[in-house]
Amino acid sequence: MLLRDRRAYSMTFWAMFIGLVMVPTLALSIELGRYFYAIAEVQKAADAAAVAASAEINQQVFQDTGNLVPTAKTWGNIQSYVTANTANLSAKGVHAFVTEIHVNSGDNSIQVGVSADLSVLFPSVVPRILVTQTGIAKLRAITH
Repeated sequence: MLLRDRRAYSMTFWAMFIGLVMVPTLALSIELGRYFYAIAEVQKAADAAAVAASAEINQQVFQDTGNLVPTAKTWGNIQSYVTANTANLSAKGVHAFVTEIHVNSGDNSIQVGVSADLSVLFPSVVPRILVTQTGIAKLRAITH
């Protein structure tokens, strides 16, 4: 009798729909939210690192020649800014690191690349996820 009842077909359809469509869609949306949050954190760290790098230029060389030259403390200082700005990711096992500093004396800008391996945040079936973001800081000309 139940096989001929339309309610049984409807209930089976909805159980299959929820199990095969809605649950995976919900899981995907949660994982994508986690991914975009992590990218935003890495970008925030890159921006802070670029500003920190701009504070660590050799001011005497910049005043004399107009060239941007990082000091000996630049790498350590910007890595500490990256670490401070990715504390939420570090608590989850994701550690961001500075990959490059590019100084452009032509337009008085400093670009800092920051990378993080986000694979820890996702199931092991997901391949390695390495995210690299670039922060840019422009310096104003120093006038006397």
